[in-house]
Amino acid sequence: MSLWTDFLGAEVQTVDIAGVRTRVLRAGDSGPTVVLLHGRGGHLEGWRANVSELARDHRVIAFDLLGHGLTARHSGGYGVAELAGHALSTVGQLAEEPATLVGQSIGGWIAVLIALRARQLVRALVLVEPAGLQSEEERLADPKVAAAYSRGGKAFDQPSIETVRARLEGLVSEPAQIDDELVEARLALYRPSEARDVHRLVRAADNSRLVLTPELLAQLSGPVLWIHGEAANTPREIVERAAAAARAQLHVVDGAKQWPQLERPEIVNSLIAKFSARNGACLCPSG
Repeated sequence: MSLWTDFLGAEVQTVDIAGVRTRVLRAGDSGPTVVLLHGRGGHLEGWRANVSELARDHRVIAFDLLGHGLTARHSGGYGVAELAGHALSTVGQLAEEPATLVGQSIGGWIAVLIALRARQLVRALVLVEPAGLQSEEERLADPKVAAAYSRGGKAFDQPSIETVRARLEGLVSEPAQIDDELVEARLALYRPSEARDVHRLVRAADNSRLVLTPELLAQLSGPVLWIHGEAANTPREIVERAAAAARAQLHVVDGAKQWPQLERPEIVNSLIAKFSARNGACLCPSG
Protein backbone atom coordinates (compact mmCIF):
# COMPACT_ATOMS: atom_id res chain seq x y z
CA MET A 1 0.00 0.00 0.00
CA SER A 2 1.04 3.64 -0.45
CA LEU A 3 -0.37 7.09 0.09
CA TRP A 4 -1.71 6.93 -3.48
CA THR A 5 -3.90 3.95 -2.67
CA ASP A 6 -4.66 5.02 0.92
CA PHE A 7 -6.20 8.25 -0.37
CA LEU A 8 -7.62 6.86 -3.62
CA GLY A 9 -10.79 8.75 -4.50
CA ALA A 10 -10.06 11.61 -2.10
CA GLU A 11 -9.88 15.23 -3.22
CA VAL A 12 -6.99 17.37 -1.98
CA GLN A 13 -7.03 21.12 -2.54
CA THR A 14 -5.93 24.42 -1.04
CA VAL A 15 -8.67 26.51 0.57
CA ASP A 16 -8.53 30.03 1.95
CA ILE A 17 -9.51 29.91 5.62
CA ALA A 18 -9.67 33.38 7.16
CA GLY A 19 -6.77 34.45 4.96
CA VAL A 20 -4.65 31.34 5.61
CA ARG A 21 -3.89 29.00 2.69
CA THR A 22 -4.99 25.64 4.11
CA ARG A 23 -4.47 22.17 2.64
CA VAL A 24 -7.69 20.16 2.85
CA LEU A 25 -8.59 16.57 2.00
CA ARG A 26 -12.19 15.50 1.39
CA ALA A 27 -13.48 11.97 0.84
CA GLY A 28 -16.86 10.24 0.86
CA ASP A 29 -20.15 11.25 -0.73
CA SER A 30 -22.75 10.54 1.95
CA GLY A 31 -23.30 9.96 5.64
CA PRO A 32 -22.45 12.05 8.70
CA THR A 33 -19.42 14.33 8.63
CA VAL A 34 -16.20 13.35 10.37
CA VAL A 35 -13.35 15.87 10.73
CA LEU A 36 -9.87 14.47 11.38
CA LEU A 37 -7.41 16.65 13.34
CA HIS A 38 -3.81 15.40 13.29
CA GLY A 39 -1.17 15.63 16.01
CA ARG A 40 1.57 18.00 17.02
CA GLY A 41 4.21 18.41 14.30
CA GLY A 42 2.12 16.24 11.97
CA HIS A 43 0.03 16.57 8.81
CA LEU A 44 -3.04 15.00 7.29
CA GLU A 45 -1.13 11.94 6.06
CA GLY A 46 -1.18 10.78 9.68
CA TRP A 47 -4.73 9.58 8.90
CA ARG A 48 -3.65 7.50 5.91
CA ALA A 49 -5.01 4.27 7.43
CA ASN A 50 -8.41 5.78 8.24
CA VAL A 51 -9.66 8.06 5.46
CA SER A 52 -10.73 5.47 2.89
CA GLU A 53 -12.40 3.19 5.39
CA LEU A 54 -14.32 5.98 7.12
CA ALA A 55 -15.32 7.44 3.74
CA ARG A 56 -17.41 4.34 3.01
CA ASP A 57 -20.13 5.69 5.30
CA HIS A 58 -19.07 9.25 6.10
CA ARG A 59 -18.13 12.54 4.57
CA VAL A 60 -14.53 12.87 5.71
CA ILE A 61 -12.59 16.12 6.05
CA ALA A 62 -8.91 16.24 7.06
CA PHE A 63 -6.61 19.23 6.91
CA ASP A 64 -3.16 20.43 7.91
CA LEU A 65 -3.29 22.53 11.07
CA LEU A 66 -2.04 26.11 11.09
CA GLY A 67 1.65 26.19 10.10
CA HIS A 68 1.77 22.39 9.71
CA GLY A 69 2.22 20.33 6.57
CA LEU A 70 1.39 22.48 3.56
CA THR A 71 -0.89 24.91 5.37
CA ALA A 72 0.57 28.40 5.35
CA ARG A 73 2.41 30.02 8.24
CA HIS A 74 1.10 33.30 9.67
CA SER A 75 2.47 36.27 11.56
CA GLY A 76 0.79 35.45 14.87
CA GLY A 77 1.54 32.89 17.56
CA TYR A 78 1.35 29.10 17.52
CA GLY A 79 -0.08 28.31 20.91
CA VAL A 80 -2.97 25.91 21.17
CA ALA A 81 -5.43 28.83 21.17
CA GLU A 82 -4.19 30.02 17.77
CA LEU A 83 -4.22 26.50 16.33
CA ALA A 84 -7.74 25.96 17.66
CA GLY A 85 -8.93 29.28 16.22
CA HIS A 86 -7.78 28.31 12.72
CA ALA A 87 -9.24 24.81 13.09
CA LEU A 88 -12.58 26.21 14.28
CA SER A 89 -12.73 28.51 11.25
CA THR A 90 -11.92 25.55 8.99
CA VAL A 91 -14.65 23.36 10.45
CA GLY A 92 -17.14 26.22 10.31
CA GLN A 93 -16.36 26.93 6.67
CA LEU A 94 -16.12 23.36 5.32
CA ALA A 95 -18.55 21.22 7.33
CA GLU A 96 -22.11 21.58 6.09
CA GLU A 97 -23.55 20.08 9.27
CA PRO A 98 -22.45 19.45 12.87
CA ALA A 99 -19.52 17.04 12.69
CA THR A 100 -17.86 14.37 14.75
CA LEU A 101 -14.41 15.76 15.55
CA VAL A 102 -11.68 13.12 15.74
CA GLY A 103 -8.48 14.54 17.21
CA GLN A 104 -5.14 12.87 17.90
CA SER A 105 -2.52 14.40 20.24
CA ILE A 106 -2.82 18.19 19.98
CA GLY A 107 -5.68 17.59 17.53
CA GLY A 108 -7.65 16.10 20.43
CA TRP A 109 -6.86 19.12 22.59
CA ILE A 110 -8.05 21.37 19.77
CA ALA A 111 -11.24 19.31 19.32
CA VAL A 112 -12.15 19.86 22.98
CA LEU A 113 -11.57 23.62 22.69
CA ILE A 114 -13.75 23.79 19.55
CA ALA A 115 -16.54 21.90 21.31
CA LEU A 116 -16.39 24.33 24.23
CA ARG A 117 -16.29 27.44 22.03
CA ALA A 118 -18.66 26.47 19.19
CA ARG A 119 -20.79 23.55 20.32
CA GLN A 120 -23.28 24.05 17.52
CA LEU A 121 -20.60 22.76 15.11
CA VAL A 122 -20.00 19.49 16.97
CA ARG A 123 -22.04 16.28 17.08
CA ALA A 124 -19.55 14.25 19.12
CA LEU A 125 -15.87 14.03 20.03
CA VAL A 126 -13.39 11.20 19.53
CA LEU A 127 -10.14 11.87 21.41
CA VAL A 128 -7.22 9.68 20.32
CA GLU A 129 -4.37 10.03 22.83
CA PRO A 130 -5.14 13.73 23.28
CA ALA A 131 -2.43 16.13 24.39
CA GLY A 132 -3.01 18.85 26.94
CA LEU A 133 -3.69 16.73 30.02
CA GLN A 134 -0.48 17.90 31.73
CA SER A 135 1.77 20.94 31.59
CA GLU A 136 5.14 20.53 29.88
CA GLU A 137 6.86 20.57 33.27
CA GLU A 138 4.68 17.73 34.54
CA ARG A 139 5.16 15.67 31.39
CA LEU A 140 8.93 16.04 31.28
CA ALA A 141 9.27 14.98 34.90
CA ASP A 142 8.72 11.44 33.58
CA PRO A 143 12.12 10.17 32.28
CA LYS A 144 10.44 8.09 29.58
CA VAL A 145 8.57 11.11 28.23
CA ALA A 146 11.66 13.33 28.51
CA ALA A 147 13.70 10.86 26.44
CA ALA A 148 10.98 10.66 23.77
CA TYR A 149 10.71 14.46 23.74
CA SER A 150 14.46 14.77 23.13
CA ARG A 151 14.48 12.17 20.33
CA GLY A 152 11.45 13.75 18.68
CA GLY A 153 12.94 17.23 18.76
CA LYS A 154 15.93 16.16 16.68
CA ALA A 155 13.63 15.55 13.71
CA PHE A 156 13.10 19.26 13.15
CA ASP A 157 16.36 20.49 14.72
CA GLN A 158 18.39 18.21 12.42
CA PRO A 159 15.99 16.78 9.84
CA SER A 160 17.25 13.59 8.20
CA ILE A 161 15.93 10.16 7.31
CA GLU A 162 17.36 8.86 10.58
CA THR A 163 15.99 11.55 12.91
CA VAL A 164 12.55 11.61 11.31
CA ARG A 165 12.31 7.83 11.41
CA ALA A 166 13.31 7.88 15.09
CA ARG A 167 10.57 10.42 15.84
CA LEU A 168 7.88 8.41 14.07
CA GLU A 169 9.01 5.05 15.42
CA GLY A 170 8.77 6.52 18.91
CA LEU A 171 5.03 6.94 18.39
CA VAL A 172 4.29 3.26 17.76
CA SER A 173 4.82 -0.04 19.53
CA GLU A 174 6.21 -1.80 16.45
CA PRO A 175 8.77 0.25 14.46
CA ALA A 176 8.06 -1.79 11.31
CA GLN A 177 4.71 0.00 11.08
CA ILE A 178 6.55 3.15 9.95
CA ASP A 179 7.26 2.78 6.24
CA ASP A 180 9.74 4.66 4.06
CA GLU A 181 7.04 6.69 2.29
CA LEU A 182 5.71 8.20 5.49
CA VAL A 183 9.24 9.03 6.66
CA GLU A 184 10.12 10.68 3.35
CA ALA A 185 6.88 12.71 3.31
CA ARG A 186 7.52 14.07 6.77
CA LEU A 187 11.19 14.77 6.03
CA ALA A 188 10.16 16.86 3.02
CA LEU A 189 7.74 18.84 5.20
CA TYR A 190 10.33 19.38 7.96
CA ARG A 191 13.15 20.60 5.70
CA PRO A 192 12.05 24.27 5.33
CA SER A 193 13.49 26.32 8.19
CA GLU A 194 10.18 28.11 8.78
CA ALA A 195 8.47 24.75 9.32
CA ARG A 196 11.01 23.84 11.99
CA ASP A 197 10.49 27.22 13.67
CA VAL A 198 6.74 26.58 13.83
CA HIS A 199 7.18 23.18 15.44
CA ARG A 200 9.43 24.61 18.14
CA LEU A 201 6.74 27.16 18.96
CA VAL A 202 3.97 24.55 18.95
CA ARG A 203 5.87 22.50 21.50
CA ALA A 204 5.48 25.34 23.99
CA ALA A 205 1.69 24.87 23.87
CA ASP A 206 1.85 22.51 26.87
CA ASN A 207 2.45 25.56 29.02
CA SER A 208 -0.82 27.09 27.91
CA ARG A 209 -3.43 28.29 30.37
CA LEU A 210 -5.78 26.05 28.36
CA VAL A 211 -4.44 22.75 29.72
CA LEU A 212 -7.29 20.22 29.84
CA THR A 213 -7.92 20.04 33.55
CA PRO A 214 -10.72 17.81 34.87
CA GLU A 215 -12.67 21.01 35.61
CA LEU A 216 -12.43 22.12 31.97
CA LEU A 217 -13.28 18.68 30.61
CA ALA A 218 -16.32 18.55 32.88
CA GLN A 219 -17.79 21.43 30.85
CA LEU A 220 -18.31 19.14 27.84
CA SER A 221 -21.99 18.36 27.56
CA GLY A 222 -22.23 15.63 24.96
CA PRO A 223 -20.91 12.26 23.75
CA VAL A 224 -17.16 11.67 23.97
CA LEU A 225 -15.17 8.58 22.98
CA TRP A 226 -11.64 8.42 24.43
CA ILE A 227 -9.13 6.09 22.70
CA HIS A 228 -5.98 5.28 24.68
CA GLY A 229 -3.01 3.24 23.49
CA GLU A 230 -2.08 0.50 25.93
CA ALA A 231 1.62 1.50 25.85
CA ALA A 232 1.10 5.28 25.54
CA ASN A 233 3.28 7.74 27.42
CA THR A 234 0.49 9.41 29.41
CA PRO A 235 0.00 7.46 32.67
CA ARG A 236 -3.21 5.44 32.75
CA GLU A 237 -4.44 7.06 35.97
CA ILE A 238 -4.26 10.54 34.38
CA VAL A 239 -6.15 9.32 31.32
CA GLU A 240 -8.81 7.62 33.42
CA ARG A 241 -9.32 10.72 35.58
CA ALA A 242 -9.61 12.96 32.51
CA ALA A 243 -11.98 10.59 30.70
CA ALA A 244 -14.17 10.33 33.79
CA ALA A 245 -14.34 14.14 34.04
CA ALA A 246 -15.47 14.31 30.39
CA ARG A 247 -17.98 11.48 31.02
CA ALA A 248 -16.30 9.72 28.12
CA GLN A 249 -16.46 6.15 26.96
CA LEU A 250 -12.84 4.98 27.41
CA HIS A 251 -11.42 2.30 25.10
CA VAL A 252 -7.87 1.00 25.60
CA VAL A 253 -6.29 -0.33 22.39
CA ASP A 254 -3.97 -3.28 22.97
CA GLY A 255 -0.68 -3.26 21.08
CA ALA A 256 -0.78 0.49 20.47
CA LYS A 257 1.19 3.48 21.74
CA GLN A 258 0.69 7.12 20.65
CA TRP A 259 -0.77 6.39 17.20
CA PRO A 260 -3.61 3.85 17.65
CA GLN A 261 -5.20 5.10 14.41
CA LEU A 262 -2.17 3.86 12.45
CA GLU A 263 -1.16 0.91 14.63
CA ARG A 264 -4.62 -0.71 14.92
CA PRO A 265 -6.72 1.03 12.27
CA GLU A 266 -9.25 -1.78 12.04
CA ILE A 267 -10.15 -1.21 15.71
CA VAL A 268 -10.06 2.58 15.64
CA ASN A 269 -12.04 2.88 12.39
CA SER A 270 -14.72 0.58 13.74
CA LEU A 271 -14.91 2.49 17.03
CA ILE A 272 -15.25 5.83 15.22
CA ALA A 273 -17.89 4.55 12.79
CA LYS A 274 -20.05 2.95 15.48
CA PHE A 275 -19.73 5.93 17.82
CA SER A 276 -20.56 8.40 15.05
CA ALA A 277 -23.63 6.37 14.05
CA ARG A 278 -24.92 6.26 17.63
CA ASN A 279 -24.48 9.94 18.41
CA GLY A 280 -26.39 12.17 16.08
CA ALA A 281 -27.08 15.06 18.46
CA CYS A 282 -24.73 18.03 18.60
CA LEU A 283 -22.97 19.19 21.77
CA CYS A 284 -25.22 22.22 21.94
CA PRO A 285 -25.93 23.99 25.22
CA SER A 286 -29.28 23.04 26.74
CA GLY A 287 -32.06 25.60 26.68
